[in-house]
Amino acid sequence: MSHSQDAAAEAEPARAAFSELFREGRAVYTVLVLLGVGMHALQTLVIAIVMPTVVADIGGADFYAWPAMLYTIGAITGTAALGPVWNVLGPRRGYAVSGLVFMAATIGCALAPSIGALNVARLLQGFSGGLIIGGGMALVSGHFTEPQRKRVLALHQGAWMICQLMGPVVGGAFAAVGWWRGSFWVLAPVILILVVLAWFKTTDGETGAAPPARSNRFPLLRLMLLSGGVFAVALAGPVFGGVSRVVMIVAAVVLVWACLRLDRHAANRLYPSGALSLFSPVGLGLWVLLLGGMAQTTLNVFMPLLLQVVHGVSPLFVSFIAITVSAGWTIATFAVSGFSGRREDAALRAGPLLMLVGLGGIAYFAQTPHLGILTLAALILGLGVGAHNVLLVTRVMANGRKGEERVTSASIPSMRSLGTAFGAATGGMLASVAGLGDATKPEAVGPAVNFVFTFNLIPLACAALFMFALLRLAQRAGPRD
Repeated sequence: MSHSQDAAAEAEPARAAFSELFREGRAVYTVLVLLGVGMHALQTLVIAIVMPTVVADIGGADFYAWPAMLYTIGAITGTAALGPVWNVLGPRRGYAVSGLVFMAATIGCALAPSIGALNVARLLQGFSGGLIIGGGMALVSGHFTEPQRKRVLALHQGAWMICQLMGPVVGGAFAAVGWWRGSFWVLAPVILILVVLAWFKTTDGETGAAPPARSNRFPLLRLMLLSGGVFAVALAGPVFGGVSRVVMIVAAVVLVWACLRLDRHAANRLYPSGALSLFSPVGLGLWVLLLGGMAQTTLNVFMPLLLQVVHGVSPLFVSFIAITVSAGWTIATFAVSGFSGRREDAALRAGPLLMLVGLGGIAYFAQTPHLGILTLAALILGLGVGAHNVLLVTRVMANGRKGEERVTSASIPSMRSLGTAFGAATGGMLASVAGLGDATKPEAVGPAVNFVFTFNLIPLACAALFMFALLRLAQRAGPRD
């Protein structure tokens, strides 16, 4: 090995062991991160299973999709609000108070006498859940070294997959006995553990902690613009059709853009400097997360329709495809979580390209009887997500400006969720353009869904280009230590 190669190897970050996450006072933060993602995932996934039982009990079929939609809106807004909230309360109280609000909202869901009360509780639950998820990312950034972040984020993904498997089981069990409220009550003791740990076992000290904000004015206008934009894009899917859907998506883009525009010059920021800029590592990284989320949600929304209507498979096989994507994501995440240097760069380049291959294969074979190939393509797409996601998240955290560590970390789940919301809405619009409408026959559903899959190769191609641009910026900046 040459002298330059020796120097390069020495410059690479040391590889962290998983055991390091539970030593030297880090165990409580690891547990908090995993509890937070577990609670958020279960409340995201269980609601779809229990909603038929909910409307049979308290009515409100016209608002069937709203509990899930309002939770998502609240979560995106909550992650964005993390910086201002923690500037006022501090990390310890901020995380604990978020947990208390989440517990109160969860109990509110369990006690809801009507669909209106349930929707209010779900919105509050989503907002506090967003604070917990964003806070978890801030804990990862503030209490772990860069190699350790990759490991704890791998566990984060593993926890999400476990909850994805548990969600239908938990929701189905309570729906089967007709006690949908139990799916909320069962979570209360877990939330209480999170609150106790945050209040008694954590401190306000962080690695690279943010300085006090220049202004403690709560950014209500910007949060209203953001939540309005997310609400508009959410309504574009299930409520409106045709021209109205396009209007809602355009309105959503304008509202979110206005929020980001105002935030750029604010003292108490929601998003980091350079958010969605094509000339900064943080901006490019967030673009990759947003565009990847858009394309990935296409599969989640339209693959069940394709499989059931065109291929006539059972709901069990539909669930198997979703689990295949998540399994690929999880396997690749653990495989690359120890990467650094050249291997890390190679994995970052490969991730979006593998996603392109996976989605391209799904689009090409969507209307053929080759279910095995469709399953393999879904696995490749999941492997692509896992190959780059944990490394990209770590890279975004590492490139945040000093003093913006919290908002940089919290912006990661916020941008991915924004991509998911816009992906679902634009997918619905594209399907309508392709003639889906109320069609239920294979000859109409197949081409429409295939058009959506094919179109979403465009945002994935852009994500791949942005990833390469991000890595070129890193090369110009010199070796990373």
